[in-house]
Amino acid sequence: MSFLLMTGITVGDRVRECRRSRKWSQAEPAKKANISQVTISHVENNLSDQSKFLPQLASALGVSSEYLLSGREYIEKNKGNLEDFVVIGGERSGDTPTKDEYCLIPRFNISGSCGSGSIIDNVDIKGGLVFSQDWIDAHNLNENSLVVISAIGDSMYPTIENEQVLLVDTSDKIVKSSKIYFLCIDGEHYIKRLINMITHWVVRSDNPDKNQYPDIEISSSNMNLIQIEGRVVWRGGSL
Repeated sequence: MSFLLMTGITVGDRVRECRRSRKWSQAEPAKKANISQVTISHVENNLSDQSKFLPQLASALGVSSEYLLSGREYIEKNKGNLEDFVVIGGERSGDTPTKDEYCLIPRFNISGSCGSGSIIDNVDIKGGLVFSQDWIDAHNLNENSLVVISAIGDSMYPTIENEQVLLVDTSDKIVKSSKIYFLCIDGEHYIKRLINMITHWVVRSDNPDKNQYPDIEISSSNMNLIQIEGRVVWRGGSL
């Protein structure tokens, strides 16, 4: 299961989410959008071309078409406001961040396992972290592709510690050897380093205790079994 928004949640999922949040059956939005209940069912199950129904569905559900397509509206609403933060350190210490100088990256209540794997059943936004726009630009990152998650376990110690906050670039899914990724194998999520051994790939924990955290070898032909959610591009402290 892909962990979220940007990756796994579909238009149909968002339509269903909006409908259920209002405690509606499929009949209510169908009536408001002037389409059949069967069409609503097809849209929610991604069995039809949703694009031609987006405007009336969005209007019926009280959201924007952009939200149904991307979920960005939900993110912006739930990650908080820059006004809730202050600049720490430097001449601007204590000042309220400005939109021109800073961006707020959503933080999700999901964790990548630095251990035996974790199953993600539900994903919510739990505020966000503020980053300098100059830093984002200097690292060639797009704020709309970034999410903040937490690590669980010590398999990636000393590189990543238990409960350490991580910034993940969800647009970076082309695997590069020796980089650290937030990934999914058989429905369980991990934070691991991927190593290209030419003949095969190794899913590696940085913890030197290989009796407890052995390497996992995967043939190049089976790399499609690994779902890359994004690359870890920053490691912070615990929250």
